[in-house]
Amino acid sequence: MKKAITIGVLSVISIALAVLIFISVRNNRIVYNNDNAVGNTAGNLNNGGLFCEYNDKIYFANPYDYNKLYVMDSDCTNAMKLNDDSVGSINVCGNYIYYVKNNFKQETIGTIFRGQFFGVYRCDLNGESPKALYDQLSGIIALSGNDLYYQHYSDTTPLAFHKVDIAGKKDTKISDTPYSPACVQNQTIYFSDPEGKHNVLSYDTKSGRTSVVYDCNSYLADVENGYIYYIDLSKNYSLVRYNLSNKTLEQLYAGTKDSKVINFNVYGNKIFFQLEGDSAETGLYRMNINGTQIDPIAIGNVTNIHCTSRYTFFQYYEDQGVLYRVSTSGADTSVEQITIK
Repeated sequence: MKKAITIGVLSVISIALAVLIFISVRNNRIVYNNDNAVGNTAGNLNNGGLFCEYNDKIYFANPYDYNKLYVMDSDCTNAMKLNDDSVGSINVCGNYIYYVKNNFKQETIGTIFRGQFFGVYRCDLNGESPKALYDQLSGIIALSGNDLYYQHYSDTTPLAFHKVDIAGKKDTKISDTPYSPACVQNQTIYFSDPEGKHNVLSYDTKSGRTSVVYDCNSYLADVENGYIYYIDLSKNYSLVRYNLSNKTLEQLYAGTKDSKVINFNVYGNKIFFQLEGDSAETGLYRMNINGTQIDPIAIGNVTNIHCTSRYTFFQYYEDQGVLYRVSTSGADTSVEQITIK
């Protein structure tokens, strides 16, 4: 009888252990994406990746709470904190949120303004189970398929182009040149060459080949629907687009020596762009993607321009603790301050 009881207890323990092992394996199993998966728009990532819309939710760095990771509905209701990481370069796809983090310590606050953060992280959509995929100084990250491409800092190579798989098991250096991975389209990354002539280049994530797409003096190249949008450094920082099909170049907004386009974000049929000129011109503007119907949005030194389907968010450079929004494509271009609690 005692032997039967012992065997029964051992059986229960064995079953319990098997269940625990199964749950542990299931919880640690990575859910992979399809090969064409992307995590955010190029325009948002070029502006810091502080906002990312996915499945009618906006995942964002809340400026009212030290840029900690939050989520809200696309109409800006039902905001909720996901975790205590201060984040940038937010990418969302499938079951996960990917981001770089900087927890705003006093001794590292200066690196925020140089676009440098500490580590590439993955967490669940509810903010739980954070995992460091790379735990040192890093820059912009972007998802392509099941790899995160990022700018890698180290003592030996101050800035390089790397990738790490979403499981965090394999980190590979691609180039010693600090390419930006912000613009991902169909398993290809497009960027302005930070060296030489500043041509628009492409990196094929399948073959690992880097090629010249267009010979020009570009900055912030962004490929959208068959066009390359970029700031032309040879034309007084004009905003232009190049048609990849018929090989023609269009000037969307002409820069001058006293008035330059220094930043932009393409979303749908609109472009938000930041103009730097005299006090009357400096500010945020919106126009159609063909350069027509230019609307002034906000006068002053703005920063962090992020577009979602309903709203475009921005801040003033002098006070980045306050958030503003405007309709992304609606007729009403009035600006309103928004508070996230």
